[in-house]
Amino acid sequence: MTIHDELDRTRRALQALENALTGLRNQLGPHLDVLRLADDVARCSADLRRLEDQVRAPRPHELVVIPDDEPAHAFWGAGDIDHEGLGAPGRRAP
Repeated sequence: MTIHDELDRTRRALQALENALTGLRNQLGPHLDVLRLADDVARCSADLRRLEDQVRAPRPHELVVIPDDEPAHAFWGAGDIDHEGLGAPGRRAP
């Protein structure tokens, strides 16, 4: 199965759960646990929509080039690059 088949299958299962929950709500009324289930199903539906959007419209991968030359000292501020990995100046490792 493809990812699109799995997403469609998940969408159908979620819709079946929503329909079953509607039946429970009609039988039990605004019972606390029914309301909590409705919130959970709504969250699952929103999460599935976001996942479908990500799969159907993938973002292009951006290639990041890291140069081999010396780092720009101005980028790190006033001499902070000299203390990289050592903590604050004047401190010693335990």
